[in-house]
Amino acid sequence: MADMPGIKVSEKDVDQLEAMLERKEHRDNPALDGLRTELERADIVPLEQLPDDVVRMNSTVTFKVEESDKTFQRTLCYPHQMAAREDGISIVAPIGSALLGLEVGQTIDWRLPDGKHSHVRIIEVSHA
Repeated sequence: MADMPGIKVSEKDVDQLEAMLERKEHRDNPALDGLRTELERADIVPLEQLPDDVVRMNSTVTFKVEESDKTFQRTLCYPHQMAAREDGISIVAPIGSALLGLEVGQTIDWRLPDGKHSHVRIIEVSHA
């Protein structure tokens, strides 16, 4: 992905995500390379220094897919939380890992499975 916006991730989320990635069921999964890449490029900050408009774990994110003009609201979850969340989007899903660390107003170039591109813009972030 060209021109990726800078992202900020809390130390707490990084610690928990890295621990998750070390678990046997995730360790050798190439589908999680995108998440690993995001964590490597993140600006890691203490949780109390993370602005409220930045997507973190368990944030509810409102985002718009610019090509379709559709808006979605999803909560970024760990895989084990998905069953309990009707609006959940897993951090291990490519769009989930792409949302982590973005802030309101940022847009990412999102490559779809069919090879086309769409642009996802963060509209609102809230924390439970």
